[in-house]
Amino acid sequence: MASVQAAVMVEPGQIEVREFDRPQIGADELLLKIERTGICGSDKHMYAGHMGLQFPVVPGHELVGTIEELGADAMDHMAVVGGPVREGDRITTTPSSTNCGRCYYCLHMPQRPALCANRFVYGFVSSDVAPSPRGGFSQYMHMTNRSWVFKVPEDLSSDRAVLTEPAAVATRAVERALGPGIPHIGEGLGLDKKVLVMGAGPIGQLVIAVLAHIGTDEIIAADLSASRLQLAQEMGAHNLLNVGDTSLEERQARLGDLCDGVGPDIVIETAGVPVAFQESLELVRRGGLVVEVGHFTDPGATEIRPHIVCFKDLDIRGMWAYPAMQFKTALSFLKNTKAPLEKFITHRLPLESITEGIDITGSEGSMKVVIEPGA
Repeated sequence: MASVQAAVMVEPGQIEVREFDRPQIGADELLLKIERTGICGSDKHMYAGHMGLQFPVVPGHELVGTIEELGADAMDHMAVVGGPVREGDRITTTPSSTNCGRCYYCLHMPQRPALCANRFVYGFVSSDVAPSPRGGFSQYMHMTNRSWVFKVPEDLSSDRAVLTEPAAVATRAVERALGPGIPHIGEGLGLDKKVLVMGAGPIGQLVIAVLAHIGTDEIIAADLSASRLQLAQEMGAHNLLNVGDTSLEERQARLGDLCDGVGPDIVIETAGVPVAFQESLELVRRGGLVVEVGHFTDPGATEIRPHIVCFKDLDIRGMWAYPAMQFKTALSFLKNTKAPLEKFITHRLPLESITEGIDITGSEGSMKVVIEPGA
């Protein structure tokens, strides 16, 4: 039987490229040939031991590839978006499977499908569970009948399509900033709003690009890195705050100058650093909104004064992933945005260099590191 190579995280801090039997698909499944997979911050957190997973795992969930084999009944079982697909078509998929429809959250909160208790997640499941691999850092990935399949538009390059998953996070973050139905009295995000984005990593950059795409009046980027702030400006930020060169008081004064003397209407925190959430509460104006995106994993705690939430009459919204249909929104954004996303991928590496890629991710001069298993 033919074999395929995949990068296996044996335990935190240890990755090996191993061979697996080429997956055999059932009539309601498909085999995806991986073209490229981006390294996510959560992959780096997994490598650092910040996630309670059952190892070994084949990581990787920001992916695009072509259908190598398609089961005869697959389209009758999978959730397919963008038209029927056939062998040879480019697709991407959400990390999470379709919902179970039976758990408490599916029955009582169908408007929040990301809370389903019985989904499995590509790139986070044990590679000891056959068939495998079920992660994107592999030459091929087995996709079950509970998968979402999003056909990639023909006029969308694979360099953009590989950003679908982080773009789904970014578009969902901006949607979480939308007001609950009373825009005429200034609730939530509107085109006239002033928004501070904390963190100019990959998610922060895409949030900035989405805000620019919809015409937000004032977009301010805050980060420690001068090079990331420069890219943020190219993505659409109107003003920049270098956190390393300024004190909190100086940042408050600068934001007051930019934001009608009171501070930003909305702060979207994408840095994933606990102190950044603390500072978001300090910087947002009274009656404002903070959207917390960056803490998908748990890097620790920070000190918060609960009084500030009451005194400022704040709205705080968390975000756990996104509905699967967010991928449709993300693909539309990637197809139509004028942001220079060609500058987004800074490193391309073969599968055997994945440890190097994880080390590079988040470092100065890097933005999105992409693994190309066929290289």
